[in-house]
Amino acid sequence: MLRYVVPLAAGLGGAVLLRPEGLAILKRLAALAAGSLGLIVLHVAYKHVFAIDDLTRFARFGLAERTVWQALLALAAFALGSWPGKPTIPTRAGTALALVALAHFAVFSLALQNPLWTEQAVGGWPIANLLLPAYGVAIGLAVWLRDGPAAANRRLQLAIDAAIMVLVALLALSELRQLFSGTVLLSPLGQQEDLLRSILAIAVALGFLGWGARTGQRSWRIGSLVLILLAVIKVFIFDAAGLEGLARIASFLALGLCLIGIGWFYSRQLIGQSRATDAAEAAQLEVRV
Repeated sequence: MLRYVVPLAAGLGGAVLLRPEGLAILKRLAALAAGSLGLIVLHVAYKHVFAIDDLTRFARFGLAERTVWQALLALAAFALGSWPGKPTIPTRAGTALALVALAHFAVFSLALQNPLWTEQAVGGWPIANLLLPAYGVAIGLAVWLRDGPAAANRRLQLAIDAAIMVLVALLALSELRQLFSGTVLLSPLGQQEDLLRSILAIAVALGFLGWGARTGQRSWRIGSLVLILLAVIKVFIFDAAGLEGLARIASFLALGLCLIGIGWFYSRQLIGQSRATDAAEAAQLEVRV
């Protein structure tokens, strides 16, 4: 790396600094290549910190290594994004680093090496474990992109909102798994935990609903309805099949009370919105008169 990659990155960086006239496209390509190679050099050097060279060390330090690297990328992205004067190059570099950090999390920590199906230590303490910073950094990056670079694109904002809701739900599910399984989340799933999953899904959906009502964001209210629908389907099709007698009656009663409460909350929201709309229309009419 030091003999071949570093000189190449330095040479490309020097070519960018020369600022050749009439070669704007080549200059941008050289800057992109130099930045990418520099990031690779830093990542290879960082890998020596944890020195994961077998599956045992991977199970012990894998999630910690990825989380720290992702946090470092996020800090660099925030620093470049808040550069005084908001110059174009640092701002774009910050956005690129944020996207790289999110892609790193999505590919490795979320898909390929998720602790839910890969043997990795997440920590022995409930909630205060590696799951919280791993998902927290990703959620923070998504919020930063939504309110910053994607602020002018409504469709992109909606997609980011959906991604944040998925991450929050997966974090809650993983934390519940940690409560029953311990530091490695691969123990068999019990009936009690399975029932608590449904309750947790409804609780998270209520949180989405409350946040959507507070901020006036329709996307969060729709996400709440989707999650509640999934929880109801799970209760009726899967959970109730494994219960008998009073336990089944109690589960249906609890679900019914939750749905009644959600319906009441929505009716209150709709009434409040209609009153606000009527008041605004009346104010506009008075101004016209």
